Amino acid sequence: MDASVQFRWLGVAGIELQASGGQVLAIDPFFTRPPMRRLWFGRVQPDRALSAQKLPRCDWLLVTHAHFDHVMDAPDVLRHTGATAYGSANTCGLLTACGVPGGRVRRIAAADALDLGAFHVQVLPALHTPTPGFGPGALRPGLRPPLRLRDYRMDCDLAFLVEAGGLRLLDWGGVSSQCAVRADVLCAFPFGTRAGLQALLEAVRPRLVIPLHWDDLFRSLSRPLRPFLQPPRWAFPPLQRVDLREFARSVERLRPGTKVLAPEAFRAYDLCDLAGPLQRNSHSD
Repeated sequence: MDASVQFRWLGVAGIELQASGGQVLAIDPFFTRPPMRRLWFGRVQPDRALSAQKLPRCDWLLVTHAHFDHVMDAPDVLRHTGATAYGSANTCGLLTACGVPGGRVRRIAAADALDLGAFHVQVLPALHTPTPGFGPGALRPGLRPPLRLRDYRMDCDLAFLVEAGGLRLLDWGGVSSQCAVRADVLCAFPFGTRAGLQALLEAVRPRLVIPLHWDDLFRSLSRPLRPFLQPPRWAFPPLQRVDLREFARSVERLRPGTKVLAPEAFRAYDLCDLAGPLQRNSHSD
Protein backbone atom coordinates (compact mmCIF):
# COMPACT_ATOMS: atom_id res chain seq x y z
CA MET A 1 0.00 0.00 0.00
CA ASP A 2 1.25 3.49 -0.86
CA ALA A 3 0.93 5.12 2.57
CA SER A 4 0.61 8.85 2.16
CA VAL A 5 -1.60 11.36 3.92
CA GLN A 6 -1.02 15.02 3.14
CA PHE A 7 -2.11 17.46 5.84
CA ARG A 8 -2.82 21.18 5.55
CA TRP A 9 -3.85 23.44 8.40
CA LEU A 10 -6.43 25.90 7.06
CA GLY A 11 -6.33 28.27 10.01
CA VAL A 12 -8.47 28.23 13.18
CA ALA A 13 -9.88 24.65 13.48
CA GLY A 14 -9.77 23.88 9.75
CA ILE A 15 -7.78 20.99 8.33
CA GLU A 16 -7.46 19.30 4.96
CA LEU A 17 -6.40 15.68 4.49
CA GLN A 18 -5.43 14.33 1.08
CA ALA A 19 -5.02 10.58 0.65
CA SER A 20 -3.05 8.70 -1.98
CA GLY A 21 -4.94 9.10 -5.23
CA GLY A 22 -5.92 12.69 -4.49
CA GLN A 23 -9.14 12.28 -2.49
CA VAL A 24 -9.65 15.24 -0.13
CA LEU A 25 -11.42 15.35 3.23
CA ALA A 26 -11.81 18.71 4.98
CA ILE A 27 -12.90 19.47 8.55
CA ASP A 28 -14.21 22.86 9.70
CA PRO A 29 -12.79 25.10 6.93
CA PHE A 30 -13.12 28.79 7.90
CA PHE A 31 -11.62 31.68 5.95
CA THR A 32 -13.88 34.77 6.15
CA ARG A 33 -12.79 35.83 9.67
CA PRO A 34 -15.20 38.73 10.31
CA PRO A 35 -14.14 41.46 12.75
CA MET A 36 -15.02 40.93 16.40
CA ARG A 37 -17.65 43.69 16.39
CA ARG A 38 -19.80 41.43 14.19
CA LEU A 39 -20.40 39.23 17.23
CA TRP A 40 -22.99 41.80 18.28
CA PHE A 41 -23.75 43.99 15.27
CA GLY A 42 -24.73 43.37 11.67
CA ARG A 43 -24.68 40.45 9.31
CA VAL A 44 -21.74 38.79 7.57
CA GLN A 45 -21.43 37.80 3.93
CA PRO A 46 -18.92 34.92 3.57
CA ASP A 47 -15.98 35.55 1.25
CA ARG A 48 -16.73 33.15 -1.62
CA ALA A 49 -13.57 33.96 -3.60
CA LEU A 50 -11.34 33.38 -0.58
CA SER A 51 -12.90 29.96 0.07
CA ALA A 52 -12.30 28.95 -3.56
CA GLN A 53 -8.68 30.11 -3.34
CA LYS A 54 -7.81 28.43 -0.05
CA LEU A 55 -9.70 25.14 -0.54
CA PRO A 56 -10.09 24.59 -4.29
CA ARG A 57 -10.79 20.84 -4.07
CA CYS A 58 -12.79 18.77 -1.62
CA ASP A 59 -14.72 15.50 -1.80
CA TRP A 60 -16.15 15.35 1.73
CA LEU A 61 -16.55 17.99 4.43
CA LEU A 62 -17.01 17.26 8.14
CA VAL A 63 -18.25 19.85 10.64
CA THR A 64 -17.65 19.40 14.37
CA HIS A 65 -20.31 21.89 15.45
CA ALA A 66 -22.38 24.76 14.14
CA HIS A 67 -20.57 27.87 15.43
CA PHE A 68 -19.69 30.41 12.73
CA ASP A 69 -15.95 29.71 12.85
CA HIS A 70 -16.62 26.10 11.87
CA VAL A 71 -19.50 26.25 9.39
CA MET A 72 -19.77 29.77 7.93
CA ASP A 73 -17.67 29.07 4.82
CA ALA A 74 -18.88 25.50 4.31
CA PRO A 75 -21.75 26.45 1.91
CA ASP A 76 -19.35 28.15 -0.51
CA VAL A 77 -16.84 25.29 -0.29
CA LEU A 78 -19.65 22.87 -1.11
CA ARG A 79 -20.77 25.01 -4.08
CA HIS A 80 -17.42 25.25 -5.81
CA THR A 81 -16.16 21.73 -5.02
CA GLY A 82 -19.35 19.65 -5.26
CA ALA A 83 -18.47 18.01 -1.92
CA THR A 84 -20.93 16.41 0.48
CA ALA A 85 -21.13 17.72 4.06
CA TYR A 86 -21.67 15.80 7.30
CA GLY A 87 -22.71 17.41 10.57
CA SER A 88 -25.22 17.72 13.38
CA ALA A 89 -28.87 18.73 13.00
CA ASN A 90 -28.06 22.43 13.49
CA THR A 91 -25.17 22.23 11.02
CA CYS A 92 -27.47 20.66 8.44
CA GLY A 93 -30.14 23.27 9.10
CA LEU A 94 -27.67 26.12 8.57
CA LEU A 95 -26.30 24.63 5.36
CA THR A 96 -29.81 24.13 4.01
CA ALA A 97 -30.81 27.69 4.98
CA CYS A 98 -27.76 28.92 3.00
CA GLY A 99 -28.95 27.14 -0.13
CA VAL A 100 -27.02 23.86 -0.09
CA PRO A 101 -29.14 21.13 -1.74
CA GLY A 102 -30.47 18.56 0.71
CA GLY A 103 -28.83 15.70 -1.14
CA ARG A 104 -25.39 17.12 -0.33
CA VAL A 105 -26.06 17.46 3.42
CA ARG A 106 -25.95 14.40 5.70
CA ARG A 107 -26.88 14.42 9.36
CA ILE A 108 -24.57 12.48 11.66
CA ALA A 109 -24.31 11.77 15.38
CA ALA A 110 -21.86 10.29 17.85
CA ALA A 111 -21.21 6.56 17.28
CA ASP A 112 -21.74 6.81 13.51
CA ALA A 113 -19.15 5.32 11.15
CA LEU A 114 -18.52 6.78 7.69
CA ASP A 115 -16.70 5.18 4.78
CA LEU A 116 -15.65 8.08 2.57
CA GLY A 117 -13.43 6.73 -0.19
CA ALA A 118 -9.92 6.32 1.25
CA PHE A 119 -11.08 7.69 4.62
CA HIS A 120 -12.82 5.75 7.38
CA VAL A 121 -14.34 8.07 9.99
CA GLN A 122 -15.65 7.33 13.46
CA VAL A 123 -17.85 10.06 14.94
CA LEU A 124 -17.27 10.68 18.65
CA PRO A 125 -18.98 12.92 21.22
CA ALA A 126 -17.07 15.97 22.46
CA LEU A 127 -17.65 18.63 25.10
CA HIS A 128 -17.41 22.25 23.93
CA THR A 129 -15.87 24.84 26.20
CA PRO A 130 -18.54 27.08 27.82
CA THR A 131 -19.08 30.12 25.58
CA PRO A 132 -21.42 32.80 27.01
CA GLY A 133 -23.98 33.88 24.43
CA PHE A 134 -23.12 31.00 22.08
CA GLY A 135 -24.24 28.01 24.11
CA PRO A 136 -26.31 25.11 22.79
CA GLY A 137 -29.82 25.85 21.55
CA ALA A 138 -32.24 25.69 18.65
CA LEU A 139 -31.74 27.60 15.42
CA ARG A 140 -33.78 30.75 14.92
CA PRO A 141 -36.79 30.03 12.66
CA GLY A 142 -36.79 31.41 9.13
CA LEU A 143 -33.03 31.91 8.72
CA ARG A 144 -32.01 33.61 5.47
CA PRO A 145 -28.49 34.65 4.47
CA PRO A 146 -26.57 36.73 5.11
CA LEU A 147 -26.68 35.61 8.74
CA ARG A 148 -25.69 37.17 12.02
CA LEU A 149 -22.85 35.45 13.83
CA ARG A 150 -25.17 34.59 16.69
CA ASP A 151 -27.42 32.75 14.22
CA TYR A 152 -24.76 30.02 14.05
CA ARG A 153 -26.06 28.17 17.10
CA MET A 154 -24.55 24.85 18.05
CA ASP A 155 -26.57 21.90 19.30
CA CYS A 156 -23.87 19.33 20.03
CA ASP A 157 -20.13 19.03 19.58
CA LEU A 158 -18.51 16.17 17.68
CA ALA A 159 -14.99 14.82 17.22
CA PHE A 160 -13.65 12.66 14.41
CA LEU A 161 -11.25 9.74 14.29
CA VAL A 162 -10.04 9.54 10.70
CA GLU A 163 -8.17 6.47 9.41
CA ALA A 164 -6.30 6.74 6.10
CA GLY A 165 -2.94 5.74 4.64
CA GLY A 166 -2.08 3.56 7.63
CA LEU A 167 -2.61 6.37 10.15
CA ARG A 168 -5.22 7.27 12.73
CA LEU A 169 -5.81 10.99 13.22
CA LEU A 170 -8.03 12.25 16.03
CA ASP A 171 -9.54 15.70 15.47
CA TRP A 172 -10.41 16.57 19.07
CA GLY A 173 -11.92 19.93 19.97
CA GLY A 174 -13.38 18.92 23.31
CA VAL A 175 -12.36 20.22 26.72
CA SER A 176 -12.57 16.76 28.30
CA SER A 177 -10.67 13.58 27.49
CA GLN A 178 -13.79 11.48 28.00
CA CYS A 179 -14.46 9.31 24.91
CA ALA A 180 -11.06 10.13 23.37
CA VAL A 181 -9.48 7.11 21.66
CA ARG A 182 -6.02 5.95 20.64
CA ALA A 183 -4.51 7.65 17.59
CA ASP A 184 -1.16 8.30 15.95
CA VAL A 185 -1.88 11.99 15.37
CA LEU A 186 -3.81 14.24 17.76
CA CYS A 187 -5.19 17.60 16.64
CA ALA A 188 -6.19 19.52 19.77
CA PHE A 189 -6.58 22.99 21.28
CA PRO A 190 -3.33 24.18 22.96
CA PHE A 191 -4.97 25.60 26.06
CA GLY A 192 -6.62 24.24 29.19
CA THR A 193 -5.25 22.78 32.38
CA ARG A 194 -2.14 20.67 32.75
CA ALA A 195 -4.27 17.89 34.22
CA GLY A 196 -6.63 18.04 31.25
CA LEU A 197 -3.76 17.83 28.76
CA GLN A 198 -2.20 14.95 30.66
CA ALA A 199 -5.47 13.00 30.67
CA LEU A 200 -5.92 13.57 26.93
CA LEU A 201 -2.37 12.47 26.11
CA GLU A 202 -2.77 9.35 28.24
CA ALA A 203 -6.04 8.47 26.50
CA VAL A 204 -4.78 9.06 22.95
CA ARG A 205 -1.05 8.18 23.25
CA PRO A 206 -0.18 10.08 20.07
CA ARG A 207 3.18 10.15 18.35
CA LEU A 208 2.43 13.56 16.87
CA VAL A 209 0.38 16.44 18.31
CA ILE A 210 -0.83 19.32 16.12
CA PRO A 211 -2.28 22.38 17.89
CA LEU A 212 -5.41 23.86 16.29
CA HIS A 213 -7.68 26.84 16.97
CA TRP A 214 -4.87 28.87 18.56
CA ASP A 215 -4.87 31.84 16.16
CA ASP A 216 -7.00 34.98 16.30
CA LEU A 217 -10.14 34.01 14.39
CA PHE A 218 -11.15 37.68 13.94
CA ARG A 219 -7.90 38.66 12.21
CA SER A 220 -8.06 38.73 8.41
CA LEU A 221 -5.96 36.26 6.43
CA SER A 222 -4.50 39.27 4.63
CA ARG A 223 -2.53 39.96 7.83
CA PRO A 224 0.03 37.77 9.63
CA LEU A 225 -1.49 35.24 12.02
CA ARG A 226 -1.23 35.93 15.73
CA PRO A 227 -2.14 33.83 18.79
CA PHE A 228 -5.61 34.27 20.25
CA LEU A 229 -6.32 35.17 23.87
CA GLN A 230 -6.66 32.26 26.26
CA PRO A 231 -9.71 32.06 28.55
CA PRO A 232 -9.36 34.44 31.55
CA ARG A 233 -7.55 33.04 34.58
CA TRP A 234 -7.31 33.89 38.27
CA ALA A 235 -3.71 35.12 38.03
CA PHE A 236 -1.78 38.12 36.75
CA PRO A 237 -2.06 38.96 33.98
CA PRO A 238 -5.59 37.53 33.68
CA LEU A 239 -5.42 37.50 29.86
CA GLN A 240 -2.57 35.94 27.91
CA ARG A 241 -2.16 34.87 24.32
CA VAL A 242 -1.73 31.22 23.47
CA ASP A 243 1.94 30.22 23.79
CA LEU A 244 2.71 27.37 21.38
CA ARG A 245 6.25 26.93 22.68
CA GLU A 246 4.98 26.40 26.21
CA PHE A 247 2.38 23.98 24.87
CA ALA A 248 5.12 21.98 23.12
CA ARG A 249 7.18 21.94 26.32
CA SER A 250 4.16 20.71 28.28
CA VAL A 251 3.58 17.87 25.83
CA GLU A 252 7.24 16.85 26.02
CA ARG A 253 7.18 16.87 29.83
CA LEU A 254 3.94 14.87 30.03
CA ARG A 255 4.70 12.41 27.23
CA PRO A 256 8.42 12.37 26.38
CA GLY A 257 9.22 11.56 22.79
CA THR A 258 5.94 12.86 21.39
CA LYS A 259 6.47 15.29 18.53
CA VAL A 260 4.62 18.62 18.30
CA LEU A 261 4.06 20.27 14.93
CA ALA A 262 2.96 23.90 14.86
CA PRO A 263 2.13 23.98 11.13
CA GLU A 264 2.33 26.94 8.83
CA ALA A 265 -1.10 27.82 7.48
CA PHE A 266 -1.82 26.23 4.07
CA ARG A 267 1.52 24.40 3.87
CA ALA A 268 1.31 20.69 3.00
CA TYR A 269 2.90 18.12 5.34
CA ASP A 270 3.21 14.36 4.90
CA LEU A 271 1.85 12.88 8.12
CA CYS A 272 3.29 9.46 7.38
CA ASP A 273 6.79 10.97 7.32
CA LEU A 274 6.16 12.91 10.53
CA ALA A 275 4.34 10.28 12.61
CA GLY A 276 5.44 7.00 11.01
CA PRO A 277 3.24 4.08 9.92
CA LEU A 278 0.47 2.67 12.05
CA GLN A 279 1.29 -0.33 14.23
CA ARG A 280 -2.16 -1.86 14.09
CA ASN A 281 -1.70 -4.16 17.04
CA SER A 282 -0.82 -1.20 19.29
CA HIS A 283 -4.28 0.37 19.13
CA SER A 284 -7.16 -0.59 21.32
CA ASP A 285 -10.38 1.34 21.64
